[in-house]
Amino acid sequence: MKKIILFITIVSIATILMSCNQNDQTQNEDNGQVNKPAENNNNEPVQEEENNEVDETEQGTENDVAPTNEEKVYHNKIFKDVKVSETDNEIKITGKAQVFEGVFDYALYDGEEKLLEDHYQTVGAPSWGDFDIPIDKKVISQSKNEIRIELFVYSAKDGSKEDILNIPLSK
Repeated sequence: MKKIILFITIVSIATILMSCNQNDQTQNEDNGQVNKPAENNNNEPVQEEENNEVDETEQGTENDVAPTNEEKVYHNKIFKDVKVSETDNEIKITGKAQVFEGVFDYALYDGEEKLLEDHYQTVGAPSWGDFDIPIDKKVISQSKNEIRIELFVYSAKDGSKEDILNIPLSK
């Protein structure tokens, strides 16, 4: 009987040690760590360079623009794949938003003068909801300055505009 208990104890300890070792290896792989230090030709350890890549969620509220085939695509932390298309009668802003309760606002400006402000309802976060905002060209036909549309959310904390995405529009 003692032999059976001893055998079960040894098997249990071995299983626990193997699972701990496997967890350590998995964590090191997930963190990009390597157990063996890098060496140069003189067999001296070399300090690894830090990864200076910035996660998309850590970026500031500055607007990022990525052109694709003469059509610009705009994005920031909560808006992505935002494009502007134009027909004879309207300008259409389309894209995806990841916003609380699926609600964001937009405002159309002629220079500093606000021509239009409204809100849009889409799918709520954490999902990315599609949006399609049509702007009648008659609204901007008499403009004197540069026309732009702002996509943003109002802060639940203090009511200020957050995550503003400015998009220039042509007449």
